[in-house]
Amino acid sequence: MKRLASLALFGLSGFATGFPVTAILLLFVPRCGYDCENHSIGVAFLSIVGCTVAFPLIGYLFTRGTRLSLLRTVAISGPLACVAIAAAGVHYVFELRELYGRAEAARPVVPDFDFMYMAIAKRNVQTYTKTKSGVVKRASIIPQWQRCLIGGAWCDKQPRLAHMRCKSGVVYVAESDWKAFSLIPQENLKGAIDMTSMDLCAPDNVPDP
Repeated sequence: MKRLASLALFGLSGFATGFPVTAILLLFVPRCGYDCENHSIGVAFLSIVGCTVAFPLIGYLFTRGTRLSLLRTVAISGPLACVAIAAAGVHYVFELRELYGRAEAARPVVPDFDFMYMAIAKRNVQTYTKTKSGVVKRASIIPQWQRCLIGGAWCDKQPRLAHMRCKSGVVYVAESDWKAFSLIPQENLKGAIDMTSMDLCAPDNVPDP
């Protein structure tokens, strides 16, 4: 009889723990209609039923062959609840990190006095970095339709490079790829004189390096 009462108490503890676990797991679930509601119901069902079933099973393993008491049952239920909530908290931290990553990736670049001219890539573009010795090395790829800011052009050196700031950071773009960008003058730094084309080394069309 004590065994059944103990298992029932474990089940009740698991059922109660399932609610805060569900609340934590659903913090970043968007409210977007029927599909999202179904997902929320599924998460709630699995969390509550899972805790309700797991607590008695784990409690049985920890109390098997020992003398049962209310104090012992409560002493085991408490840590089980803490572990379940802590696991949901770890999931929350990873979800929060991923959310911040997506927000950072979606944030547009903003012009300033170092990078005043906005342009958008019409295709994927290879970027480069420059070492301290002046050697140019391949870096990242600017994906199609990503905005970048133009900060300057090195027209008196070979290879000719444009100095840009994109979401991936400050990069250099070879002259052969300048035509892969379209200017967006309405998004330039306020007060900046518009460039006429992406021929950055053309007379009267060179942004200050």
